[in-house]
Amino acid sequence: MLIDAAVLAGGRFSRLGSVAKASLQVDGHSLLEHAVSAALSVSRTCIAVGPIDPGLISTTVFITREDPPLSGPAAALAAGVHHLSTNGTSESDAILVLACDMPGIAAQVPVLAAALASAPANVDGAISVDVFGHRQPLACLYRSRALVGAISRFADVGLSGLSMRELIEPLTLIPVAALLGATDDVDTWEDAARLGATDPATETKEAAE
Repeated sequence: MLIDAAVLAGGRFSRLGSVAKASLQVDGHSLLEHAVSAALSVSRTCIAVGPIDPGLISTTVFITREDPPLSGPAAALAAGVHHLSTNGTSESDAILVLACDMPGIAAQVPVLAAALASAPANVDGAISVDVFGHRQPLACLYRSRALVGAISRFADVGLSGLSMRELIEPLTLIPVAALLGATDDVDTWEDAARLGATDPATETKEAAE
């Protein structure tokens, strides 16, 4: 199964005081680096979508931005998928979609790949489901044609402000139980502390004082 990947790293980050999630570090690597590394463990190509500092990633990846900026995750994903389709060497069988703020996601990625590889052809993807029963559309492996089809439904009205839930509503996705902690994400500083994520800019400032 030929897989490409899109890592979404946009948003307003209001609950983090506008500090970009992608720049936070766990174990000496940015959250974006963790997500990209996880994605590339199963994919041939990865694109990161958002206002991204290339210095946060040591691996070569495509970078693009949703248009207009801050128009939401569905619009960001559409921008990433479009970039993959115009810059890839051939169409992939599936597209792995990850948020940039799940430092433990590497353990979940091969589970998703195995689930979709063994799924019937009429299944549109494999989606992570957390311990509370919540589906995680930004920890999901979609069949490429199904995802492109879902995006094309909004060609006339645009995707600005559209939620991921609305985007993937028509897709048939098999649930895959998330491994413990794999889809835990960083939305607040409390989450960051729990997951061991720190702001290197703050640490540098404190060290200098």
